[in-house]
Amino acid sequence: MNEAQEQIAAGLEQVFWSRGFAEPSVPELRAGVGVSMRTLYRHFPSREAMILGALEHRHRRYLKYVHEGVSQPGLEAAEQLFDKLGGWMRMTNGKECFFRQALAANPDSTDIEATVKRHKGELVKFFGELSGQEEFASTLYLLHEGVTACYAEMGEQAVEDAKTLVRQMFKTSNARKYS
Repeated sequence: MNEAQEQIAAGLEQVFWSRGFAEPSVPELRAGVGVSMRTLYRHFPSREAMILGALEHRHRRYLKYVHEGVSQPGLEAAEQLFDKLGGWMRMTNGKECFFRQALAANPDSTDIEATVKRHKGELVKFFGELSGQEEFASTLYLLHEGVTACYAEMGEQAVEDAKTLVRQMFKTSNARKYS
C-alpha cells in the first residue's frame, strides 16, 4: 500500500472496529476516514476493497505488535506472546477477532475468506518459529484463538491459563526428550 492507502486503511479499520462490518454505509465510511468519496473510491473501489484494506492494515499492525521485543525462540518467547496478546486485548477492550468479524459479516466473499486464512496461516507459522518447535505451532494457535474468543468474559485469567498450558507443554516436551 502507498502512504495515502495506508492512511485511509487505518481510518477504515477504526470505523469498522467501532461500528462493525455490516452497519456503516460507504458515505459513513468516507466521513469516518475524512476523505472525499472520489479519493476513497480511487484507492478502494468497492466496499469489499475497503474491508480488505482495513484487514490488511490490521494484519500488518498486529504482526508488528506481536513481533516487537520478543525473546529468542523458546518458552520465554511463547509466554511473551500471551503477555502481548493480553495487552492487545486490553487495547481493544476485549473484542473478538477483527478478521472473524469481517468474515461473519461477509460470508460469501472469497477474497475476505482468503485474507482471513492468510492472516491466520501467518500466525501459525510465526507461533512455530516463536516456540522454536514447529510441532507447537497449532497448539499455540489454538490457545491464542481461545484467549481472543473468551477474553471478554475471563479477562487476564485467560492469558494466565494459556501461559500455564504453554509451560506444561514445554515441560512435557523436555521430559520426553530426556527420557
